[in-house]
Amino acid sequence: MENSNNQMAKVKQKKERTFLQDLLNFQGSLNGKSQFLDKVRLKGAEGVRNTPFPTKKLEDWKYISLRDLYRDSYELASELDVEVPDFSEHYLPESEQSRLVFINGSYSEAHSTTEALPDDVTIGNIAQLAAEDNELLKEHLNTYAQNNFEDDVFTAFNSAFLKDGAFIHVPEGKTVDTPIHLLNIQTDAEEHYFATPRTVIAAEQDSEVTVIEDHIGLADNKYFNLPVVEVNLEEGAHVKHTKIQRDSRKAIHIARTAAFVAKHADYESYTITRGAKLSRNEPRISQRDEEVEFTVDGLVLIDGDQVSDTHSVMDHRFSHAESHQLHKCVINGKAHSVFNGKIFVQRDAQKIDSFQENRNLLLSRKGLVNTKPQLEIFADDVVCTHGATVGQLEQDELFYLKSRGLNEQQARELLIYAFALETIENISVDSVQELLAEEVRNFTKRQLDSELAV
Repeated sequence: MENSNNQMAKVKQKKERTFLQDLLNFQGSLNGKSQFLDKVRLKGAEGVRNTPFPTKKLEDWKYISLRDLYRDSYELASELDVEVPDFSEHYLPESEQSRLVFINGSYSEAHSTTEALPDDVTIGNIAQLAAEDNELLKEHLNTYAQNNFEDDVFTAFNSAFLKDGAFIHVPEGKTVDTPIHLLNIQTDAEEHYFATPRTVIAAEQDSEVTVIEDHIGLADNKYFNLPVVEVNLEEGAHVKHTKIQRDSRKAIHIARTAAFVAKHADYESYTITRGAKLSRNEPRISQRDEEVEFTVDGLVLIDGDQVSDTHSVMDHRFSHAESHQLHKCVINGKAHSVFNGKIFVQRDAQKIDSFQENRNLLLSRKGLVNTKPQLEIFADDVVCTHGATVGQLEQDELFYLKSRGLNEQQARELLIYAFALETIENISVDSVQELLAEEVRNFTKRQLDSELAV
């Protein structure tokens, strides 16, 4: 009887574990190999202890619930012993020799290769570079996320459990012709787990690099994926950053991107959201000097009971800047899309040309859209526009396409692809464009099949 009671107590204790208890249990065990990372983790742990997790009472979180996140306990992904199936089908041909792979948040040397990259480009996994006391890593890691997400509990949580991730440093004047593929694989597991990958991209003066940040769930299990990305562009640098999120349909994906853009630099960001039951993406782009350009485009394809939330910030702090944000969403079933895009123009930031628009294609009556483009302008010599639309597939267009010999699926696929094309066509890697076109086709087929099944 006593053993039975002890087992029941252990089960109850496991169910009642909170993120803070997980933090206390696991955080200390990560320390020891790098004093630098130890300090980052300890500061993150302090942030988690002192910062409450958000609730729907907060304005920025009022449309979504984190109940699915709070009600379960999670194991640290790197502590699990899991079987890893073959995932080579997800390799990009353009990055056959410029790829870093992370499995459940931990670096996989066996699946990674950087032979195609120039010798003077520093690229590797954070854990190894930290163990080597790499000065470039120490200069850039946690600098930009800490500044842009100072009071954010999720960024602090990522820091507290920071074990590994990708570091890319492109030296002055260097152009990296080969796109770098950062492949983040999440495997199946009986336990619910969490992963906290960190990516740091540092582009020095007049350098250029293309990075594909790829998140893939191989199974249909539940996990919590919390990636943080830091990007720094020095004068004249050009970074193209594409993120593809295809996590498990039971997963929770909460992401932060902090980018700082210096004079004459150009940052292009394209985020494609297809997976996860609940996803929240928060890019924050900060201008560091005059005469910069940045793009923060997105495409969301959700159905079933998926929830996708994008809260972005474009912060114009100096004069003479151009920024662009086109966020497109296709919503089917009972899916829920949330968009809150903020454009800040500070008092001394004159001659700003900023465009922001959220376009939503609603394919079902049960889908839900909450959209709020937002301008806060404290300068008078600016051109800033914003807007939001919600619409459906036009029956006249469907009828016209079917009258030309297309069936229902082909007609819908063509119209949805045309809607998504404006985001997809700006991505410079051909295989990624083809991949996203296939995602649109699969999404359309699933949507049509669900209608026929009713």
